[in-house]
Amino acid sequence: MGRGTLTPQEEELKKLISNNIRQKIKEKGVSQAEFARKAGIPPTTLSGYIKGVTRPNAGNLQKISDSLGILKSDIDPSYKKGYSLEDWQSKQEQTSTVAEIVEVSKSLNDIRQEKVLSFAKNEKKEQEKESKKIVALKNGEQNQTVDLADLVDDSKVNWDKWVSFDGKPLTDEIKNAMKLALGKRLEDKDK
Repeated sequence: MGRGTLTPQEEELKKLISNNIRQKIKEKGVSQAEFARKAGIPPTTLSGYIKGVTRPNAGNLQKISDSLGILKSDIDPSYKKGYSLEDWQSKQEQTSTVAEIVEVSKSLNDIRQEKVLSFAKNEKKEQEKESKKIVALKNGEQNQTVDLADLVDDSKVNWDKWVSFDGKPLTDEIKNAMKLALGKRLEDKDK
């Protein structure tokens, strides 16, 4: 993107920040002008943030959050530890998918809404079954942690307790293929 041009994700983030500032000031019960004076920010600058025209720089974001008695990350999620724009966008897309399902479902008659609900419940059950097929290795009462290097050594791994994604025990052919692939990756890693 060119200088000054924001990605769609950055535009969405700017809108979120704008909404957060607006909401937090509203919760304080003060006017924008009064809040701008308190925060030490020109009213026109604050107005630009609230309208979503511009995104606050770090200094002004700190002034705003200090005046509100909150963290910068409560206004701008990019200040949260482990934040990534891609993760945030993915969550937004998931949220919009759920919102779309709800909107479409609202427009259906009662019988069709029951069908949607039944379908969703069945999908959830199926998903839960699939997640139960992944079996944790047990060593006594504790989970056994396995180093990748140990996977090529039969004496260090009880292959009979491993299962494939469908929940069935691994065949000898699959076990050997895994050992071969992992062994090759370990050799490549050492180079």
